[in-house]
Amino acid sequence: MTIEQFGGKVLEYLKKVLESECQIEFREVTKNNGVCLHSIVITAKDCNVSPAIYIDEMFEAYQNGRTFKDIAYDILCAYYQYVREPNMNMEFFTQFAQAKNKLLYKLVNAKDNRELLPEVPYIEWNDLVLIFYYLFEDEQIGRATILIRNTHLKMWGINMDTLYETAQENMLRLCPEELTPIQQIVEELVDMRCNSQGEGAPMEFPEGFRIEMAQDVSMYVLSNRSRLFGASALLYAKSLKRLAEELNRNLVVLPSSVHEVLVVPDDGVTKKDFFANMVKEVNDTQVDREEILSYSIYYYDRASDQVSIMLPV
Repeated sequence: MTIEQFGGKVLEYLKKVLESECQIEFREVTKNNGVCLHSIVITAKDCNVSPAIYIDEMFEAYQNGRTFKDIAYDILCAYYQYVREPNMNMEFFTQFAQAKNKLLYKLVNAKDNRELLPEVPYIEWNDLVLIFYYLFEDEQIGRATILIRNTHLKMWGINMDTLYETAQENMLRLCPEELTPIQQIVEELVDMRCNSQGEGAPMEFPEGFRIEMAQDVSMYVLSNRSRLFGASALLYAKSLKRLAEELNRNLVVLPSSVHEVLVVPDDGVTKKDFFANMVKEVNDTQVDREEILSYSIYYYDRASDQVSIMLPV
């Protein structure tokens, strides 16, 4: 059975259960980097909220032996959870005066999102692109993002300059940069693990987990306070300049994911291929396809205070 056939089976079941109560559709949704997911969209009568319930993991569970009855029950529970409030006041998004305080941006791969770019406002940055989103936060639904499209700019009656200036102010206010030594992060993870298991508990890591770092090697993680799309901090981080001046070195920037990048002082000895192999290994084995930022290596020059491509893909 393919996921399309599975989606058709779910669709048929829901139409029988909900009858004429709702309009139900099976959709393919293209996410970041061209990743295709599959969802069931249920729209109830007299309701302006249409929850999209993704079924990719459910299909995998079905293939691994979970019963269709249990999966269908989960889908119905998810639907009824979303429609407890039959209507939502959408002025928080349809009116620019209300939406502007939650407009932000993120960095994504230009090549892997080329089919999306004609539909959205974007700004090129090296071989990446800056695209915009609305940060939605609700006590019941939680945190979600709404991708900003060209149609939204038309609805709000604004241009790209206004969108960028608004988002830039919000990034500095809501997503302040954080540059943290990687050794500090490792120590915090170890402390968290020990505290969760009790004092004196032995450390147990997944098979293949390794921490290999010479004492004289400095590496930093650049992200933002929320750790959401933190690689975008590259566009406004002041800490890169401070670090480069403190160490009297330029910096190599290694894309880790859309949520953070690694920063390493340039020692003038380490070859570019070493960094390229490191990034490729992480992207290919540790990062979900949807969260890969780039395979390129970037370089911060302290004289120009600019980040450019050191080694393209």
